[in-house]
Amino acid sequence: MFLSNLSLKRPVLATVSILALIILGINSFMGLNINDWPELEFPYIAVTIVQPGATPEQMESKVARKVEEAIGQISGVKHIYTEVHEGAAVTWAEFTLETKAQTAAQDVQDKLGSIRGQLPADIEEPVIVRYDPSMAPIVSLAVTGDVSILELSTLVDKVIKTQLETISGVGSVNVVGNEEREIHLNLDLDKLNAYGLTTAEVIESLSRENMDIPAGSMSSEERKVILRTTGQIKDLEGFGQLPAASRNGVQIYIKDIAQVEDGIKEKDSVARYQGHPVVGLDIVKQSGSNTVVIAERIKEAVDTINSQLPSGVKIEVVRDNSLYIRSSVNHVLSTLFEGSLLAILTVFLFLRNWRSTLIAALAIPTSIIATFFALRLMNFTLNTMSLMALSLSVGLLIDDAIVVIENIIRHLNMGKTPFEAAREGTSEIGLAVTATTFTVIAVFLPVGMMTGQVGQFFKQFGFTVVFAVLVSLLVSFTLVPLLASRYLDREEESSAGPIGRFLAWFNRGFDWFAEQYRRLLKAALLHRWRTLVAALAVFLGSLMVIPFMGSSFVPTSDLGECSMVVEFDAGLNLEAAGKVTEKVEEILNTYPEIIKTYATVNTEEAIVFIKMVDKTEREQTLTQVAAEIRQELRSIPGIRISMLFNTGIAEEKAWAFRLQGEDLDQMLLYAEQAQGILETIPGAVDVSCSYKPGKPEVKLEVKQDQAADLGVSTAYIATTMRTLLTGTVVGQYEQGAERFDVRLRLQDAQRQDVQDLARIYLPAGWGMTGAPSALIPLDQVTEPVFSTSASVIDRYDRSREIVLSGNLDGLSLGEFNEIFEQRVQEEMPLAEGYHLSAGGDAERMDDVFQSMGMAFVMGVLFIFLILAAQFESYIDPLSIMFALPLAIIGAILGLKVMGSDLSLVSLIGIIMLMGLVTKNAILLIDFTKQARARGVERSEAIQQAAATRLRPIMMTSTAMILGMVPVALALGIGAEQRAPMAHATIGGLITSTLLTLIVVPVIYTLLDDLINRTKSGRKQIDGSQ
Repeated sequence: MFLSNLSLKRPVLATVSILALIILGINSFMGLNINDWPELEFPYIAVTIVQPGATPEQMESKVARKVEEAIGQISGVKHIYTEVHEGAAVTWAEFTLETKAQTAAQDVQDKLGSIRGQLPADIEEPVIVRYDPSMAPIVSLAVTGDVSILELSTLVDKVIKTQLETISGVGSVNVVGNEEREIHLNLDLDKLNAYGLTTAEVIESLSRENMDIPAGSMSSEERKVILRTTGQIKDLEGFGQLPAASRNGVQIYIKDIAQVEDGIKEKDSVARYQGHPVVGLDIVKQSGSNTVVIAERIKEAVDTINSQLPSGVKIEVVRDNSLYIRSSVNHVLSTLFEGSLLAILTVFLFLRNWRSTLIAALAIPTSIIATFFALRLMNFTLNTMSLMALSLSVGLLIDDAIVVIENIIRHLNMGKTPFEAAREGTSEIGLAVTATTFTVIAVFLPVGMMTGQVGQFFKQFGFTVVFAVLVSLLVSFTLVPLLASRYLDREEESSAGPIGRFLAWFNRGFDWFAEQYRRLLKAALLHRWRTLVAALAVFLGSLMVIPFMGSSFVPTSDLGECSMVVEFDAGLNLEAAGKVTEKVEEILNTYPEIIKTYATVNTEEAIVFIKMVDKTEREQTLTQVAAEIRQELRSIPGIRISMLFNTGIAEEKAWAFRLQGEDLDQMLLYAEQAQGILETIPGAVDVSCSYKPGKPEVKLEVKQDQAADLGVSTAYIATTMRTLLTGTVVGQYEQGAERFDVRLRLQDAQRQDVQDLARIYLPAGWGMTGAPSALIPLDQVTEPVFSTSASVIDRYDRSREIVLSGNLDGLSLGEFNEIFEQRVQEEMPLAEGYHLSAGGDAERMDDVFQSMGMAFVMGVLFIFLILAAQFESYIDPLSIMFALPLAIIGAILGLKVMGSDLSLVSLIGIIMLMGLVTKNAILLIDFTKQARARGVERSEAIQQAAATRLRPIMMTSTAMILGMVPVALALGIGAEQRAPMAHATIGGLITSTLLTLIVVPVIYTLLDDLINRTKSGRKQIDGSQ
């Protein structure tokens, strides 16, 4: 082998080359960002359009549909989602992954510009944002104190928010539950009517006052003077002195018809921490920055700011995602170290020589450290996926070195010098080791090149393994033979002492195992078809276990935190919603496992974040505690509870189904039927429907004929009603450097009862003086219609949808889907134009299985091509490929025994097996072919290969198995998500190792006989011609 010969001839060159890789790796490690998951670019564009006071139906017809139609014309659009609320519509455009997010955003902006004239004139400027997974807050804070929320809000605005925004790496700071000062001119409807005034007159009068307007400048020969005309109000009492209108030459002032109030802008949400009102801050990092580092800077800044705040006011860290990331990364590094140690001890157990063990062991740290250099070049980060790839590759990294060092020792024991043994031992095994490494690459390269969102997610996993095994191959062909030639000798370790006696006992046991294996192999070769049938029966038997296994997208994990959605009955105001949330918090605070609660509340729902003590400090799991909470909260009337569990990837429910159609009434009937089915499925919990009846609604239907006769327009009616009920900003009040909105509206007491509408008067024409000719009651030109509409309208791909969602308790996602879909077919036939489809994790799971299936096929195909190239044969690789189904046996049994589902993670473990299990078969067949090339009879060559390669095969397999044991034990935070990969891999390695030693030689002889018969038949045909 060129590399091994070069390293033996030029040891300094080989040493400095490896050292250079190590130095580059260490330097790269210091600069790698740390995140929980790979940073991905999703081409999602969100468009938010606000129209104050508009109903969801109005927003849908006048805004959402037109926006969807415009966006749908853009090239590359995959799906369009819209969520319509009262006064707002948010449309998400999902583009194909090939589309650049920046280009997509520009296309959306251009399309919106082209339809701007078709949208209502009073909408606010559309807000267009690109979706970035890093937009999720990394740290949430709560500002608490024994002062009012307004005072806390002022501190947040002037002191806290400003300082947090200056932290390097912080992208934005979003404030929740704050209060804004606002000056209210509260109209008295009775006084307004008594004076015969209209809101339009008052607004017009106010627009001419409280102003500061540049008047120009005056210049002389020596200087220039700037002039300003100012009539700004200096204090609140001054607003009462502003003219409102005049009647019969008498001036009417604001104080005559309204009360001036130093108030608070109407809130749409509140924040609560530990049962008390607070001001919350959600901090988002800049894209591409280090989550852990930024979170640490934020917490340091919080300590500094706390020292500057008034007594009794404090900032509390409510949620810190970096804690999970740090803990998860530390656990993966711990399993990496523990797995490496177990793998090294395995090598020592077999080799019984510390020098050879240490030489082989150097492959692990060298490969891992050098891989960091490749990660930096590829702009990867240290995250769960890349570190999990390294921790699961521990056995792989030492595998090549084990095979090489064991073969060198074998040549050393033949009487060769260390230099000769290193050169010839490496050369003899070089081609086989190269082939085994490239079969691993053949498996993981397709994983790293998968398309779609799943492909982006696993890119770092696949390529990290590829980089690591390539470096380990380089180390095995350079550093291992170099060190072996200098430091190995034929001296056996002493059998004295406890360790020596244990190693001697283990060696005797292995010799006995080798003898039993030799006998079993001999019997199998005598009864080849029986052996093959037995192996096939075991394989088919394992496949029969699959229907009894669950399937899921991502394994559930106990991260010690979750969120709870508390849905309220329609019609609650914000104050009532806060009181209901307070009852929920009182119940949560009775649980000793819960240490923190943080709630954000609006009139429709409250989202309560729940933080628990570490799972090692409580007897119950997160899901068990959640089940108890769910049960206890049923005692509170008028609410519906749903739990959202953090998977580390997202925080959402376990399943969702999408019901689509156009007729909302018919969809509601289907949704009720489907919800009834779902609620009767054992294990389905937190069942909810996205359709929520809206607040009681009063539609003022204009009597067009009467209104036209009286000269009252619909627009004037709508504008008047908005001013009276919602309010109109008529100016600003300046106090020092601060500016506050001045809002004109009805006083609170006259905005609470529908009966008050009868007291509202409208002008019927205008006189010469600008005053109304006459005033008519509102009910003369309008008819109130009472109704209840949807509070939220969901749309998907330009049609309405209702989403049914929920969680699972003791039931896998695959089992649940099968039960539900079967019952829908039997009990709920859908009319034409309506369809029900899986969304959420079920939809993603289907995509995952398809992507993984393609990666599996590509991996198997490339393995065959590599083996065919190595053996210069299309038949010999088939005997090695038979090791693949033998691995499936153990993978299925391993998952079943450990209680793991077929999931995204376990499928990666199964794919990983495809590269691992062929390694042992390659070693057997390669040695067999070499022996036959030397003239050894086939049966004897197989026996020699089995005897010679048994030790390295058992060493590498045991090292790989023990290297994954720490991952399989799932002891750390988030470890439950990684464990199924190890369960599948360990189970597959055990069965494939044991069965490969028997079945592959049998298959080899059968295929060899087939080749010989084919050749013999050709000779007979050629002879007869």
